[in-house]
Amino acid sequence: MSSLMPSDWVTRHSPPCPATGGTALDLACGKGRHSFWLADQGWQVTALDRDLSDTGTGEKTGIEWIEANLESGPWPLGDRQFDLVVVVNYLHRPLFENLRDAIKSGGTLLYETFMIGNEAFGRPRSPEFLLHPGELQNAFSGWKINAFEQGPQYKPSAAVPFAVKQFQSACKP
Repeated sequence: MSSLMPSDWVTRHSPPCPATGGTALDLACGKGRHSFWLADQGWQVTALDRDLSDTGTGEKTGIEWIEANLESGPWPLGDRQFDLVVVVNYLHRPLFENLRDAIKSGGTLLYETFMIGNEAFGRPRSPEFLLHPGELQNAFSGWKINAFEQGPQYKPSAAVPFAVKQFQSACKP
């Protein structure tokens, strides 16, 4: 199984999987660290990324792997909805509407990504990939925010010793 640890934000704020089963989407899943963790928590996971070659797609049952480019072409999930959507270290603003629609009523969005200011510490540096203060709250206005953090996070890393991140957990009304 993947040796990459899931984000602390995701493990702290992920709701428990419903006893009757729950569906989760790991959007831009990368190597699948959150997909594997969510499946271990009992979620029926759909993991989506433009390149699944670095994931252990055969390592864990209970994960549906979908390879699709989220930035070109149609939304690959149609009208499917999920109890939980997780997005970490990925930002493509045109997908905000798709994310709102992909979450079941009462469902949860966990979003963690970089924001303006991160360019001083490392990648990403382009404003195209950096949230502005308050941007997620505006994009998901009307949703109940259960947890929110914004600003510098000082967690040493071999690649980028400091990062500035935006975090949001929201429940769809």
